[in-house]
Amino acid sequence: MAPAKLRPIVADHKNDPQWIIELWLAIHGGDPAPNLKVVNRAAADIVRALVPHLETGQQKAVAAALSH
Repeated sequence: MAPAKLRPIVADHKNDPQWIIELWLAIHGGDPAPNLKVVNRAAADIVRALVPHLETGQQKAVAAALSH
């Protein structure tokens, strides 16, 4: 399994789901590399949990993106 490709964590960031997931992977990723299927499923679950906090149009867009 190839190691996960992560972008550098910088101090200047937005507290968005992508950054939080990348921070978690940077801290906990280690050796062996995380299972990307599990990581991707967890990321999708996190996004689904955040959907109710979005405006209606954004909710529909996220639902459409996740259905692909």
